[in-house]
Amino acid sequence: MSDQSEHGAALTARVIEVEAADAAAAPRPLAPQIIPTERTEPITPSEPALPAVPPGAPRRRDRVMTFGVAGVALLLIGWLTVDAVGWIVAAFERSAALGVLAATALAAGVAGGGAVIARELGSLLRLRNVEAIHRRLADGRLLPMEGRKAIADVLAVVPREREIEAAVETFQRQAKLHHATVQQIEILSRTVMKPLDRRAEAHVRTAVLRAFGITAISPTGLTDAVFFLACGIRMVRAIAASYGHRPTAATTVHLLRRLVIEAGKLGAVDIASSSLVQHLGGALTERFATSAADALYAAYRMARLGIIVMDLCRPIPFRDDEAPSVTSLVANVLRRRSEARPD
Repeated sequence: MSDQSEHGAALTARVIEVEAADAAAAPRPLAPQIIPTERTEPITPSEPALPAVPPGAPRRRDRVMTFGVAGVALLLIGWLTVDAVGWIVAAFERSAALGVLAATALAAGVAGGGAVIARELGSLLRLRNVEAIHRRLADGRLLPMEGRKAIADVLAVVPREREIEAAVETFQRQAKLHHATVQQIEILSRTVMKPLDRRAEAHVRTAVLRAFGITAISPTGLTDAVFFLACGIRMVRAIAASYGHRPTAATTVHLLRRLVIEAGKLGAVDIASSSLVQHLGGALTERFATSAADALYAAYRMARLGIIVMDLCRPIPFRDDEAPSVTSLVANVLRRRSEARPD
């Protein structure tokens, strides 16, 4: 360092920063070791505890919207109550028999409406419970206790039928305590979910065949859209019933809303379907009518929507090798139709 006094600068304290080398090298992984012990019983391996993930910030509700909906609901309920009481009072003023009849009719209507609302809410809550289980299992970071609870919840929501009961017994025989949570979920998917998946795939194939046939003979684009929507709603209800859900109005609307959100990604599917039409439709359009390409496109979209609905209704998310293939569903249906068509 040069002497700064030669240049007429005053001597001052200076700080010199030096980049330090890495503090310490990464520790080498420990090699397996054999520790002698007097224990002779079999050792059951346990899963390592996963670090707790902090919950996200709770979503704040719009208080203005909540207050508005509550006010409108209170207005309607009060209006109907006042009208019902006035109707019964007017009936009693005419005669006691009419008053009793009016009161009986009102009680029957309230009971029937309450039963319908209870059924709708029960079906919707059951579907939301399945969706919550689906999200927990899709996370893949479940602790062993949480995994066992999620599997128990899945077994509680599957339909109670002879075939499914036999599948549950098979799962209980194959699943052991030393199996990890991922292994138990895999066994559950292979034993209990398989028969449910077969039922749902059968409904998807039926909807694909209907979409193909109706689109091929439909005269206008408007009728295509109407028939496609009707087939889609029928397929959604059938798939929901296959997995043990009650296809009520509330459940159907909820599934259709979720389907619209998930099907927003169908822009890429539409691009992929054009290549499918070029590959499969080239040989088929020679045998079918000139609208076979459009019918094939409708069948492809119906199969894609069916797979999305299956994933929404299924308590366990599909693995990469479990989800049915759209191409196989469409090709099987078209192969069956071509075989059934006389030469």
